[in-house]
Amino acid sequence: MEDHATLDYSGERYQANFPDTLDLAERAAIAINGLGGMIDPDLGHHMCFSVHYCSKRPYMSHSALSDYGCDPKFAESLPMMRLMSGSSQHMEIEAGQRAALLGRIDDGLYWDWHDPARPWQDLPGKGKDEEVCQLFSQGRMIRALLRWRELGDDTWDGFASDMVSAMGRVAVVRDDYGYYPTKNGGWGFTGAYPRSGWLNTDEPERETESAGGSNSESQGNQIYAAAQWFAHSGDPGALDLCRRLTRFCMKPKFWGGVPDLDISHAEGLSIHVAARLPDPPFTAGHEQGHWYSHFHARAVGLRGILEYARSVGDERALEFVRRAYEFSLTQGIPRIGWVNVAPVRLNQCEGCGVADLVAMGIRLSDTGLGDYWDDVDAMVRNHLIEHQLVRADLLEQLGGSTPDSDPPEGRPPFPGERLTENVIERSLGAFGAMSFPSGLPEPFVAGCCTGNGTQGLYYAWEGIVRERGDTAQVNLLLNRAAKLLDIDSHLPYEGKVVLHNKSARRISVRIPFWVDRQEIRVQVGGTDRRLDWLGNSLVLDDLQPGDEVTLTFPIRETSASYTVNAQSPAEGVYTCTFRGSTLVDISPRDPSPTMYPFYLRDHLRDHQASKAPMKTVERFVPSRTIAAW
Repeated sequence: MEDHATLDYSGERYQANFPDTLDLAERAAIAINGLGGMIDPDLGHHMCFSVHYCSKRPYMSHSALSDYGCDPKFAESLPMMRLMSGSSQHMEIEAGQRAALLGRIDDGLYWDWHDPARPWQDLPGKGKDEEVCQLFSQGRMIRALLRWRELGDDTWDGFASDMVSAMGRVAVVRDDYGYYPTKNGGWGFTGAYPRSGWLNTDEPERETESAGGSNSESQGNQIYAAAQWFAHSGDPGALDLCRRLTRFCMKPKFWGGVPDLDISHAEGLSIHVAARLPDPPFTAGHEQGHWYSHFHARAVGLRGILEYARSVGDERALEFVRRAYEFSLTQGIPRIGWVNVAPVRLNQCEGCGVADLVAMGIRLSDTGLGDYWDDVDAMVRNHLIEHQLVRADLLEQLGGSTPDSDPPEGRPPFPGERLTENVIERSLGAFGAMSFPSGLPEPFVAGCCTGNGTQGLYYAWEGIVRERGDTAQVNLLLNRAAKLLDIDSHLPYEGKVVLHNKSARRISVRIPFWVDRQEIRVQVGGTDRRLDWLGNSLVLDDLQPGDEVTLTFPIRETSASYTVNAQSPAEGVYTCTFRGSTLVDISPRDPSPTMYPFYLRDHLRDHQASKAPMKTVERFVPSRTIAAW
């Protein structure tokens, strides 16, 4: 294992003075605190899947298959956060977890080994010494390996090759498609493959016939991983696997309106799905990626299909994902990135889902299926970062607002199942699970949301500026230090962005939709430049090292009202106030003492403070970045 002990986290560091506005690198640094703080080095470096704050004594809690299942998410996220921030916090824990994960791989499968110290992993009907491989997590483990590969070398390829081959070996093949069992495949947990083989291989007939509430979730990460391995290696077995799984996931029976959905079909479903109305007349929703179940689970499948379609140029699959993405944005308030867990749901959005939308918006834009950078900008500035818990003072208040006893758990915790020391301090930077548009009710952290949310930060950070040769393409007007240039964003205090050119000859800057093009002014070294447009981007040529490029434009405060859960008992209207893409206020708010409030942004509305405050901190530019996500 020593050959795989380190990754390349080298880079350039320097002091810089820039606006004290949204800085995703700063968010990544605190995210490392939460990721590492939730990993339990005394218990095989398994994560604590959940963190509960509405308790007299906040606590972290281990889970059955969820800890093992989401561990690879953290292993994929930690390198991303280090590339963004340059932070060295929890390096020893990260290395320990990486070694532990590799130690769980045997015969190409990623196993949840039996451990007497984890009695909560003994599922009903499962022998106490039985081992299982959760295929969903097999895909996530391959994804982690491929990220490490980009920061190391091709010695990771042996693991990835064996694991993709093993995924194909245990898949159930029917005609020209394949799948992983979702109903009683292994003790009722979706895609849990026992060492002794599948308990049941029946093909699911309904999308919700799954412990996770979505058949798509049970296949998506495997498609994603196999497609990326194929892109790296050209392995025909990987291509055959992701093609078969994609055909299965896109079957019409899993999509479109379901007028008579019986929620009893959602075996083990923890997300309550209410009966959904059929698609409107003249709409073939099953052909357009319309969904009706757990959104994050659907998005897992869609992101897998998108990776496959990008790899082979499958135009029909690309179109399907694009339409599904656009449909998803109709299920909430797209301008802030709030999307219902499921239609006609109790007004809640999952942290995982916001990051999924960010990923899909960027991936679809990169693929040429549309220009979704305005969507991404809005989601990142608003609901994505609001889901990240960074206010210790607000979390500390929650415990004092709860009853004297914790909510019943159904059984007393096993020894070692809960951790209670320094919980708020250790988990700060993790991501909350379920939100209303205005906050997190009775907030708790979920490992899946933290893994996804942190990766959402990386996707956005990586997409802020793309560099190739001596050309830089700026897609988002956010702070960022890069090799060719640094970006200083004064938004939303004022409409001003400064580019400090290091060595770019050409820079293109995408301008958001809300900026009046007639009122933009561009100066290079204090001298006005003519505006040359290419689509939505301003193009600046013949730049010299050391040039300072300043873009200025008016930024206005606007308000709009949005209806959520339309035509349902949970229908509600929210009034949103924006400065550019940034939400600065929302109403109504829930005054409950167990609410973690979002959008406490009065400081951004102080009209006396028309200039952004400045700060001096160390900026970090990594030697390598992860591109194949």
